[in-house]
Amino acid sequence: MEQTDLLTHDQIVQNPHLITHHLNIITKDGSEQIIFRPLLYDDVLVLLQFSENLSKTTQRFATYPSYDLQCAQQFCEEINQKDKFRMVAINMNRKIITLFEFNLNISDLDKKRYERYNIKLNDMSDIQFAPCIIDEYQNQHVGTQLLQLMIVLAKRLGKKRMILWNGVLIDNKQAIRFYERNNF
Repeated sequence: MEQTDLLTHDQIVQNPHLITHHLNIITKDGSEQIIFRPLLYDDVLVLLQFSENLSKTTQRFATYPSYDLQCAQQFCEEINQKDKFRMVAINMNRKIITLFEFNLNISDLDKKRYERYNIKLNDMSDIQFAPCIIDEYQNQHVGTQLLQLMIVLAKRLGKKRMILWNGVLIDNKQAIRFYERNNF
């Protein structure tokens, strides 16, 4: 990868189109056009709708601070923070179907967790991510279809390795199968 291909967090905030992708995903009902793009300031209400439509099980696995208007506002207001950003897959009806959080500063919890396996995490080369897919799109390979875009994005940020942000809960069998199938 050439150095000119690398992006900074500031470039993404100033021009979200740099990492915006239009694509068709395959679902059980056929093909659907979506936009995979950074979360924007004015996404508060569609993010709230996304959060409110998550089942209790998905909410438990996603572990957001809350699933209300305050949390949606907080997520949208945090766009300019240098340590994290969020991507959404949104359909043509302006419905968010996935939310992907990226953390550019590896948490101490994950650093300690990986050290137990003699793996040293580094903020310069590693990025944490936490995906959440709305229930009606789960088990349709949406995450797999978007994974390649997430890998490209991580590389454009100069990252060599993506890790799960704080891991995955042991009883989240669906997520564990996904990560195993995708070599995590």
